[in-house]
Amino acid sequence: MLGQTILLLACGLLPGFDDNEAAKKDLAQLQGVWRFAIVEVDGVKQPEIPFATNKMVISKDGSYFVIRGQRVERGSMKLDSGTTPKRYDVTITTGPIKGLTFPGIYELEKDTWRICLPLRSKERPAALASKPGSGLMLQVFERQKQTVQEASIEAGRLELAGIWQAVTYALDGKKASDDDMKKVKLVIDANGKAEALSEGKVFIAGTTKVDPTQHPMTIDVTYTEGDPKGKTALGIYKIEGDMLTICRSAPDQARPSEFASTAGSGHTLMTYKREKAKTK
Repeated sequence: MLGQTILLLACGLLPGFDDNEAAKKDLAQLQGVWRFAIVEVDGVKQPEIPFATNKMVISKDGSYFVIRGQRVERGSMKLDSGTTPKRYDVTITTGPIKGLTFPGIYELEKDTWRICLPLRSKERPAALASKPGSGLMLQVFERQKQTVQEASIEAGRLELAGIWQAVTYALDGKKASDDDMKKVKLVIDANGKAEALSEGKVFIAGTTKVDPTQHPMTIDVTYTEGDPKGKTALGIYKIEGDMLTICRSAPDQARPSEFASTAGSGHTLMTYKREKAKTK
């Protein structure tokens, strides 16, 4: 539970825009992919966190995400670089502690980023240190060579991986029945292979290519089974909590620009709900 809390708090580190020129400079310097080099809680150094499965990513527009094992956590933060020590206010926007705000401080030197956050109070730390009984978490990040694009695709794959129960389906504005939707599931693996099943039987399959850095995020499907085998359909997608929405064009047609399916558009609009993983 402690490890989960540590990484959930880390996921709130989204530098926000500030009129302060120093904050803008720090924001530009923070863009990139970061490794958890050191994590200390109440003065106790925590086990090493592997970069392959845990990382902080900040993109050029100030958006961020933290990859935490098989999960992706998001949040927001406002920088105040005109103080000593420098400050930021963290608000978690996803996950079990969504909506909570934490006051922190930070220090940024080239490719090393140090932060300190309270774990059990709303009082901002006075120094970048975590001592026994302090209730503070100290983290040190190191910049990595992986690109934001690469890390974003990795995060997109993690977010999409799983079993999704179909909820709604509309083609050219014509909706399928709720009873039909109950029979359909979408299964996506960590490598982007996707299969659509009806009553447990695959009726269409393909490989996906995603780009979560686009707005809206894009998803392309190259079919390997079913009537459109060998063709590619362009789409957009979004994930809101446990709901996945995909809007896809017909093969070889232009990508949709919005989540809508109207008569004559050739667009398919689908929503799915993530199935909870079964516990052993």
